[in-house]
Amino acid sequence: MTIDPSSGYPLPNQNPAIWAGDSVAQADELIRDMDAKMRENYATNIVKIGEAIYPFLYTEATYDGGRYTLLVDDRTSYVKQSADPIYDQAKALCHIPLGIFAIISGYGKDARYKQWLAPLTAYRAKVVSVAQALEVLPIMNSNCGVAARTILVNSIGYMTSLIDGQDNFQSFTSFKAYSAKINPFIAVLQTAAAENQVAVFGKILTGWKAMFKEAEWDKLYVVVSVIWPLTQESAHEQLVKSFMKPALRDTNMIVSEAATTLEMARTLMGRILGDRILAPLVFDKTQGREFAEDIYSLSTQRDLMSQVIKTALGACPVLR
Repeated sequence: MTIDPSSGYPLPNQNPAIWAGDSVAQADELIRDMDAKMRENYATNIVKIGEAIYPFLYTEATYDGGRYTLLVDDRTSYVKQSADPIYDQAKALCHIPLGIFAIISGYGKDARYKQWLAPLTAYRAKVVSVAQALEVLPIMNSNCGVAARTILVNSIGYMTSLIDGQDNFQSFTSFKAYSAKINPFIAVLQTAAAENQVAVFGKILTGWKAMFKEAEWDKLYVVVSVIWPLTQESAHEQLVKSFMKPALRDTNMIVSEAATTLEMARTLMGRILGDRILAPLVFDKTQGREFAEDIYSLSTQRDLMSQVIKTALGACPVLR
């Protein structure tokens, strides 16, 4: 269509310009804005609460055993990281089967095109270099020497059999047989790593606990940072709990995948403690069990909506 400038311009659809909508839409926007402001203030508040929690301990599961950060007050903090090489070396040796599996697993149905050959050859070279330097490693001065050597020899032998075409890993039968041979020796190194970790971090925690009077240490809040496979009974959870009174282990320690930094851990604890303080101020448990349940839910991992959701699910005709 040709538009004649002298006639102006055709009026377009006006709806996009009326973006606020009718009264119902505008009222809905107002209530959303109200809740957004609540979330903004809530986010600020939990950060402030978290920054006021002392003493506070944050543990991280690093590749070399872990790192602990203790905040005594707003001016004093301590950071300790495992530096004992035996833990690192034992863990690295135990990881060799994982290193092999990570390369070959994708080709468990059909390995004929050998896309796995180059990375497996490269990984074997790394393992061989460790075997050649094994005698000078500190782990050989412990009771782990035989286990370390046995794992390396069997691992190099297995990878060589795959690379030379003497064996294959379809259905992972040969991989399982290789792993079975070194299982007892992995157990030896696991024990050594655990004993080393307990000794190193036990000494750290003993020293830190001695700095506090008992009543002050009992105020300690802890966030243990983990990845999902370690969310239950992680090494650091068990270690730190052993330095806490049994009655405080469930209330004062949080194990979380979400707290990947110290700041996030403090904010998480600020949220948890803030909610626990808020719960009995909002809900009156003397008014009925459902309100006591709400206090419990707001103070723990249980969703505040969990109980009413169960009721709603039970009453939903679609699910009957």
